[in-house]
Amino acid sequence: MALGGAFLAIAGLSYGVYRLYEENKTLEGDMTSLQGTLEKTQKNLEEVTRNGASLLDALSAEQTKAGFLQEQATTFAQAVQRLSGTVTNLEKLTKTDPELLIKYSKVYFLNEHYIPASITLIPNAFVFQGKEEYFNTKALLHLNELLLASQVAGTELKIISGYRSFERQQDLKSQYKVVYGTGANKFSAEQGYSEHQLGTAVDFTTPLLGARYEKIDTSTQYFWLQENAYKYGFVLSYPKGNTYYMYEPWHWRFVGLELATKLHNEKKNFYDLDQREINDYLVKIFD
Repeated sequence: MALGGAFLAIAGLSYGVYRLYEENKTLEGDMTSLQGTLEKTQKNLEEVTRNGASLLDALSAEQTKAGFLQEQATTFAQAVQRLSGTVTNLEKLTKTDPELLIKYSKVYFLNEHYIPASITLIPNAFVFQGKEEYFNTKALLHLNELLLASQVAGTELKIISGYRSFERQQDLKSQYKVVYGTGANKFSAEQGYSEHQLGTAVDFTTPLLGARYEKIDTSTQYFWLQENAYKYGFVLSYPKGNTYYMYEPWHWRFVGLELATKLHNEKKNFYDLDQREINDYLVKIFD
């Protein structure tokens, strides 16, 4: 009986060892399989990492390329804009009389055939004694605004002379010579040298002074002109101390807002500037 029990015990122990051996083999197989899976996963991870790095490099390259293309596009757009502005300026220049900012008065000559591209009758209400006086059509709006502003300020101005043709200036100079002799050269330009022939110069007076416009610098209107004329594109052509003609406080010339403002702010006179510098303002004279 005891022998039989021992036999059973040995048999059970042997079976247990066998089962443990089998389970161990199974576990070893599982571990080997797991190790293979881990190694495969590691390889896949490394490949994904490499691919990811390649994708990042490609993305970075594309971003760099896109940035370059954007920069090029911006540069191109700016170039087109500049070119467009240049073309616009060239178009404006071709339609703008090149004589309008020339320094006449003993410097350059306007021949007898020169006539402004377009002149318009100045409104009767702005002219002394209602005479017919003309002014450059494109600049007339600025003149009208100046005259209206002077009225609002209580310093009403009148036009006593506007555009003069070559022949009219010639007749006027002849009349002055009869009265003043050679002294007329001090205050009256020869035909062809007068700014009035351009159609952008006017002689101002006041309702009180009328034909005695040479005394305008004693009026409040003159001081208003000194402080405000540039806002409408006008400058005094022959101030005190100029080397062209005698002081003419009544004679003002339209040169455009930008140039008039520059001269006012820098306290310079039109004839003080070099002609090449003045020419730069021609394209904007009517802006």
